[in-house]
Amino acid sequence: MLPIPTTTTGLGYEEVDESTVYADWVECSALFQDESISKADVKECFSEINSFDSETGSSEIDDIWSELERRKRLLGSQYPLKIERNRIKLSATSWKDYPAYSYCTLLSYSKSNKEWMHNYCNDYQKQGDLFEHVSKAALMYILKDWDTILTGWSRSNPTNIKNKIKDIANTFGTTIGQISPDSDDKDGGVDILCYRKFSDARGNYPAFFIQCATGANWTDKRMTDALKLWRHWIYFYSPSLLSRGLAVPFAFGDETFRQTQVKGDCLVLDRIRLLAQDVQESEWIPGNILKEISSWIEKKIKTFED
Repeated sequence: MLPIPTTTTGLGYEEVDESTVYADWVECSALFQDESISKADVKECFSEINSFDSETGSSEIDDIWSELERRKRLLGSQYPLKIERNRIKLSATSWKDYPAYSYCTLLSYSKSNKEWMHNYCNDYQKQGDLFEHVSKAALMYILKDWDTILTGWSRSNPTNIKNKIKDIANTFGTTIGQISPDSDDKDGGVDILCYRKFSDARGNYPAFFIQCATGANWTDKRMTDALKLWRHWIYFYSPSLLSRGLAVPFAFGDETFRQTQVKGDCLVLDRIRLLAQDVQESEWIPGNILKEISSWIEKKIKTFED
């Protein structure tokens, strides 16, 4: 198996949801090492680091398996792993059949293994760019009648925020606000904009302003209301039609999900919600993005052999 997580704290998960961290570890081990993993294998790993107690440890492993079974139930045929009683293994030929899920799971695992993350998984800008494309594709598939555009800033795509504001204001049939963005504002905390147009083109559209977060600091972003900035930059006639959203590659447990929607007051899109589609990833994610994701993963998993 891959190295066991070195931390379950500081990732933003509620304490009762720590089994999600270990579930990511089990999934990555099965995905990238093509292993059939049993509860006994997990128990042995815990024992090797002296973190296994016969009473509490067995319960903890059961919690991990419950989380894995929850993911399988929600994702259905789009879950890349097969669970047979006390064992989990690949259901496909390779992780390459599910690159987006494998990518998000590996990102999640990296946050619980900080040494590996800092040494081999530190291309944070690239990680963010790829996840924004996956999130955009997911939203385009989920909200088929909505328009979805990328607004996020990156070194490879240095968005001119003033031009973007002008375009969005025109689309919404309104005017630019009295306050202009500073040069440091970049994308104003919004990476994806989804809105539902009507044929009369008179504005008054419902919209989601989505922020994507792939780092361990995602909890800071859930507390940041980027809409405050955008409401200053654009004069929206019906601001109550605008909503925030937070997209993350992590698979939230129930309590972390609840706390995020309460503290963030936003639409929550975790890994399960984004990827629980009714068709294969290749049918809704552009081929060039899937190729980039696969290339990124291949470079990372080679480091497990070092």
